[in-house]
Amino acid sequence: MDKALLISYFAVGAVLAAVFILIEKKKLPLSTFLPVVVMVAVGSIGRIIFGFIPNVQPVTVIVVLMGLCYNPESGFLTGALSALVSNMVMGQGPWTLWQMFAWGFIGLLAGFLGKLKPCRTVYFAVPFSALSAFLFSIITDIWTVMTLGEGMTFGSAATVFGAGLLFNIPHAVFNAVLCAILFVPMNRRLARIKTKYLDSV
Repeated sequence: MDKALLISYFAVGAVLAAVFILIEKKKLPLSTFLPVVVMVAVGSIGRIIFGFIPNVQPVTVIVVLMGLCYNPESGFLTGALSALVSNMVMGQGPWTLWQMFAWGFIGLLAGFLGKLKPCRTVYFAVPFSALSAFLFSIITDIWTVMTLGEGMTFGSAATVFGAGLLFNIPHAVFNAVLCAILFVPMNRRLARIKTKYLDSV
């Protein structure tokens, strides 16, 4: 295995481990993880169902909504664990770490942005969900570029990123439409769970 690629695996794995450890050290109550477990299951099942359509799946939108509605920790856990769980069916491999990192980062970012009131609206969530498709593509395409090994050049890297961005246009459009449909009902349901299970602890 190429040395640079091996180092990238260790780096991404170390970042994921560090975030998991930081979350664990916060000693969050078990009730905090109830909505995460539910949304990981929903996202994973949705990804498997839509798996026959390239880059069309609900995980990104669910991760974004979890982050915006709850907190960075919930967003990260939903994203990282959705990749891990769904890949038990879709297929595990070295790409799993990068997918966990990509969706985890999107959830983490959504969680921090969700602290700002203007970001907790459908007018922000829809375009952010669309842009998140391209963010996911950029992060996971880093792994693709690293696999090129000695064949990696500026031209080959630009080709990979360019093709990835074009390939993810359906992902972005699907995210925007799905977020517009789900934002209000999911926001209400997640807020109800938050009030019932989280605000009471």
